[in-house]
Amino acid sequence: MRIFVTGGTGVLGQPTIRLLVARGHQVFALARNSERAQAAANLGATPLVGDLFDANFVRAAMQGAESVLHLATAIPKKVAPSANDWALNDRIRREGTQNLLNAAQKHNLRSFVVQSVAFLYGDTQGEWKREDDPLPRNISRNLKSAAEMEANVLAEYKINATPVVILRGASFYAATAYSTRAMLDSIHHRRFPIIGSGEQYWHWIYVDDMARAVALAAEHPAPGEIFNVADDWPFHAADGMNYMAAQLNAPAPFKMSVLLAQVFAGGTAKFLAQSARYRTEKIKKMLGWAPKYPTYREGLAEIFRQMGKRVS
Repeated sequence: MRIFVTGGTGVLGQPTIRLLVARGHQVFALARNSERAQAAANLGATPLVGDLFDANFVRAAMQGAESVLHLATAIPKKVAPSANDWALNDRIRREGTQNLLNAAQKHNLRSFVVQSVAFLYGDTQGEWKREDDPLPRNISRNLKSAAEMEANVLAEYKINATPVVILRGASFYAATAYSTRAMLDSIHHRRFPIIGSGEQYWHWIYVDDMARAVALAAEHPAPGEIFNVADDWPFHAADGMNYMAAQLNAPAPFKMSVLLAQVFAGGTAKFLAQSARYRTEKIKKMLGWAPKYPTYREGLAEIFRQMGKRVS
């Protein structure tokens, strides 16, 4: 299958392209410059240098595509990002997605896969959330564009029968993810506190398992469907952080109140204090997906292996 990918050189895009190529697909990856183009070529894709915000380029780049995978993001690499720091990510979700949807009307696509986030459910106080549960009315500012993106692609499905599929991913972690490396480094140097009680649930997904979900959604169209993608073991934040500290031979993390943590990390602290768990029976049943790394401990073992660290 001929597949067009945005965000192909990102944390999720890289393992997705490798997997698609290994499965025999012909992959074309959007690249915004020559450096990214070379990275895409190294992964086995054919790079197409251009701009997601250029509607004419997007239309031309999608010629002949049977599937579109919209994996582009621009997540800020700051402890306490401002609204300006989120602006590019918002624009990708709004304008970039719309350009792809407009171009899709000219093609007979088999699938149009959109990466979204399970964070849209907000702080569920530890309750499990399924795909048909309503989203909260008050969505945080940096997630509003994701909610709008979902609404727009579902409207496109209803109006123009564009075969969109939405994947709501839990928190990504991987050796290549800046957030993962930063967290492990901070825990190692005892700079990452347990925020609040530490009893809040964190729910993660190893990025290679997310990539498999993307590939399956491309290969087995499920138009108009939303799928949660998360591993099988949400864990208490304190338990996870103490485990990571032990693997790093680091001192146990200290505790900090949510209010004090917000002074230092703003909305990031509030986010880390949230508690949520996500049901994944739907993607397992409909697409036959299952995580290779069912708990964060298996995923961390792989990350430590890649980073050359020993795990006890």
